[in-house]
Amino acid sequence: MRFVYQRMIEKSLRNVWVAITDSSVVEAHLPGETSVKDAGDNTYRVCSKLSLGFLSPTVSIDVHLSRIVDQECVDIELTGKSMGASISGAGTIVLATADAGSTDLQINADIQTSGLLNQVDDSKIKAAATEFIDAYLSSVETD
Repeated sequence: MRFVYQRMIEKSLRNVWVAITDSSVVEAHLPGETSVKDAGDNTYRVCSKLSLGFLSPTVSIDVHLSRIVDQECVDIELTGKSMGASISGAGTIVLATADAGSTDLQINADIQTSGLLNQVDDSKIKAAATEFIDAYLSSVETD
């Protein structure tokens, strides 16, 4: 499934960059019951409870950042499993300075699901991902 996301964030490019690349800052802004554990080498594990239609699993997702171009772009890979389901994906996050201290963020990714997640319509998975990212970035904006 193709996932595309774009948002203007009312924070400086530097602040947004740190919020997507520093695991300790990531944890401070994640919504709900979410934790982040640094796994070294630009890798961290995110554990969160998600709402996906009739399912509300706790998901552990390993996130790895690569091809890091400071304050411009970063490739992101994720893999996760929960309750007989798995998710994996790879994509790129691109940042650009916008007007008056704002930052334009774009995510382009391919996501694959298996197991029980295959019973959930792609639109619900995209909506859950968008809701999760929106909540995260809203927290970044208010910090």
